[in-house]
Amino acid sequence: MNLAREIASLKEKGFSEERAQVILVMREAAVALFRAFPDSFLLYGGANLIFFHNSTRHSADLDLLSMTVEMPHIDELRATLQGGLKSLSELLGMAPLEIETLRSDNELKKLRIGSSDGRTLFTVDLTRMGSVLKREIEEHQIESASSDLIGMVKAVSRDLLLLQKAEAFLLRQIMKVRDAYDIKLLVSVGARLGDNLTKHLDYDLRWEEINAEQILERIEQVDEKRCDAELGNVLPEAELTELRSKKFQPLRDALMELFANWI
Repeated sequence: MNLAREIASLKEKGFSEERAQVILVMREAAVALFRAFPDSFLLYGGANLIFFHNSTRHSADLDLLSMTVEMPHIDELRATLQGGLKSLSELLGMAPLEIETLRSDNELKKLRIGSSDGRTLFTVDLTRMGSVLKREIEEHQIESASSDLIGMVKAVSRDLLLLQKAEAFLLRQIMKVRDAYDIKLLVSVGARLGDNLTKHLDYDLRWEEINAEQILERIEQVDEKRCDAELGNVLPEAELTELRSKKFQPLRDALMELFANWI
């Protein structure tokens, strides 16, 4: 992999130089972790969207779902990241990296990856998963940015990401606009809830007793003020300007399309 070319490609998409470098370090972390623990977890969340679905929303989390009864020990995860990120962090002038344990228990393991100047680059979050259909698991190759190694990354499909984002948008105690943005992105790249995932969401909404009025009320919360406040620092300026010109209506349109069966 040509490091300068990869950074230039990310900058063309609208990421700053600093954020482009962080994305490369996150990708390098994914390569290291999936090579060391090939059947231990699935990649989901914002990093999945950036790596495989062309998202331009900045994310500072490498979110992993555990696939095993016993998660890897936190010391194993830290050592894997320490060794796997050494070369790239040196090339980018970030070394030595700080890898700090923020939490380690049976439900969540969380590590903070920071640069030598004290900046937090991103976190690695490993949490337990519910059941995932095999057909909703994909494999992607990621090349190392500092060697000839290749990682085979297991990730949840875009359709399952859409379900996860739908659940997050409706079930979070406090609505987050980033979920609405991610839903818009996923719908635009062809993600859809098939019969099984639709039934899953329907069960969730019935269990949580969420009705059409509540769904519409939450969609109305995706207003200009909130969108501007929450997306202003995580989207490229050109994309943000376009959304502002449309009063962020594309986000609400995508939500109305996704939840059409329930409203």
